[in-house]
Amino acid sequence: MARRLIGLDIGTNAVTIAEVTAGTPPRLDMFAQVALPRDAMREGEVADEAAITDAVSRLRAEVGLKKVSVRVGIASPRVVVRQVEMPLMTRDELMSALQFQAGDLIPIPIEDAVLDFAILRSGSPSEAEPTMQVLLVAAYEATVSRLVSAIEAGGLDVGAVDLIPLALTRALARPVAVAAAASTGAVALDESGGAEGIVSFGGGVTAIAVHEDGVPQFVRVLGSGGRELTDAIASDLGVPAESAEALKRALGNPAPDDMVARARVAVDRPLSVLLDDVRSSIDYYRNQSGSVQLRRVYVTGGSAQLPGLPERLSALLGVPVEPAYLQDVLRIGDIGFSAEEFPRLEPYLPAPVGLALGGTKVGTVIDLRPRKRAQTSQRSGRVDRRAIAAAAVAVVALAGATYLAHNDQSSAKTKNATAQAAVTKLRAELLDQQTRANASTGGGASSAAMLKTDVAAVLGQDVAWKPLIDNVSKVLPNGVVITSITGTHTVASATTATAVTPASTAAGSTTAAAPRAGVSAVNPGDVCSAVTAPSGTVSINASAPDIGSISTLLDSLNKSVTDVVGPWASTVHLGGDGKSVEFTLNASLGATARGHRLEDFFKGTTCK
Repeated sequence: MARRLIGLDIGTNAVTIAEVTAGTPPRLDMFAQVALPRDAMREGEVADEAAITDAVSRLRAEVGLKKVSVRVGIASPRVVVRQVEMPLMTRDELMSALQFQAGDLIPIPIEDAVLDFAILRSGSPSEAEPTMQVLLVAAYEATVSRLVSAIEAGGLDVGAVDLIPLALTRALARPVAVAAAASTGAVALDESGGAEGIVSFGGGVTAIAVHEDGVPQFVRVLGSGGRELTDAIASDLGVPAESAEALKRALGNPAPDDMVARARVAVDRPLSVLLDDVRSSIDYYRNQSGSVQLRRVYVTGGSAQLPGLPERLSALLGVPVEPAYLQDVLRIGDIGFSAEEFPRLEPYLPAPVGLALGGTKVGTVIDLRPRKRAQTSQRSGRVDRRAIAAAAVAVVALAGATYLAHNDQSSAKTKNATAQAAVTKLRAELLDQQTRANASTGGGASSAAMLKTDVAAVLGQDVAWKPLIDNVSKVLPNGVVITSITGTHTVASATTATAVTPASTAAGSTTAAAPRAGVSAVNPGDVCSAVTAPSGTVSINASAPDIGSISTLLDSLNKSVTDVVGPWASTVHLGGDGKSVEFTLNASLGATARGHRLEDFFKGTTCK
């Protein structure tokens, strides 16, 4: 018996299920939806497991399902998606390489993460240096486990946990019919090339994907959606959330009453903010090196039905924005709804249909099921997090772009942090081994002191790059998108230094060991003497909607960010789209940019 293809979308306001039968085009055989309590889901993650379980159980009873396997979607701002370039290799070799490198590529502790990857493109072996593009996806295992547990408690079996943006691409990225021969049913296809965007406006999150010929190039999930609009109506009009939701759904009425008219005014500002966040996200893709021209954007999801939303987004993006329709690429079976009702269902179909199609391996497929639930899986793409945690040596150099982070943290920062961590570990081991090896000869104290000097000298000039970048990102005005941050760190050298006097040896004598060239003097009794203000620069490349946004950013940086010190030097030029402004800011590292790994290394030490 053929395996059933069923997708289950746990949204903010409802649980939606769809079953498809593979084919060209595929056929929709089942569709159903049940409502969720208001706070069951928050920003795409389960907040009330019991409510999810109850909704799944009711949905299963409504459509008459037994315990079948379903493909579930997840859309959360905390899911990390990175595209990395790797040398051409087999899947098994790739899995081994990622096991070593994943800890450097994702901001989630490896022991807390569940990961998977998909190969997007592979170069030809005949190329001089063939490479492959790989999509690496990571999520907190606890988050995924709560989702899976709630669904399975409702009587369904979770066969895979996919990403909603990838499911949307899978459902909507196929060629769209633009003409048909009435006599033969032959279809002419639009093959104009370029990139297409897909934006799903949900209740609590907004999922964004940009693809080129069905291959995802950019993925982002915003932690805001239609819920902000509902809350604005409730606040401005002084009505309960349920009434505010009903008013939001009535915004498109051609003859609105006074309450609907007031609701239209209430949603205008939060809708502008949401649409501007979408524009900033898509502009991030546009500003990437090698990106192709964006030709159109499709919108879907419940909140995409707001009157005027496609037109407003189109004005911001400068490209056509259209509602997403599946009728041209999906046959409709007997799903219990009339043809007149189908347009009302359209905004809720792409996610569950795309999830179901993942079972046919259509498009880019990811599975983030927790390891303990997927040990029988035969998919070679899964990355074993236990193997990653055990890996101690990096064997492959990777460069990647973070899709879901608001600001791209440069690969240079990652490499710097990794290298410094490795140096610290190796020096610590060498210090311990040489101290023990020399103890019997009377040279242990001297060698230990010199090694302690080396360690302190390196760590005393440490730079806390991540907090620095976080502090900059906190003051970004709306519409400003950072495309890259480059940091330089100048390590000071000491050509002359006072001799270090170690403790007496076992024989009762005292020796003086001069610091070696290039190492700052450190008193072993006070490692804090190695602390110096870091020396270096920070360069930020970004885009802004106008000059005023850059001025606002400069004011905020000068007032609030002490990790870097001005004056900020800035260069500005018109963006490639002829509308945005691209700029570069340069400044020096400040005293508070110093990291504190010196204190972490020498436990019990506190340096000012």
